[in-house]
Amino acid sequence: MIRIYKINADRKSEVKKILETPDHVENGKMVINEFARNGYEFRDASGLGLNEDAAYLYIDADESFFERNEKLIMLEGVKKLEGEEFNKIKDIFEQQSNSVAAGVGAIFGDM
Repeated sequence: MIRIYKINADRKSEVKKILETPDHVENGKMVINEFARNGYEFRDASGLGLNEDAAYLYIDADESFFERNEKLIMLEGVKKLEGEEFNKIKDIFEQQSNSVAAGVGAIFGDM
């Protein structure tokens, strides 16, 4: 399941801090940063070819991941994309990923 979030410029650093929090012990229990374990893509809008002051967070995970973790990043100024807007941004992420994969293949050849 893929979810994409649009993050207003004034919330980018706060969301990045959540995404990059190291695993740690809290009240005697190990707290795992599931975002880091699962993986995600965080890009400024300009890096996606968009002329806006925002960032986008792309996460591909199972539903239980989102049930446990989505609430951590759903701050004021963070919007979960749906519909046409979701599809547009998803296509841009996937096109860029495919371009990178093709570039790596061209450098190293087919293995």
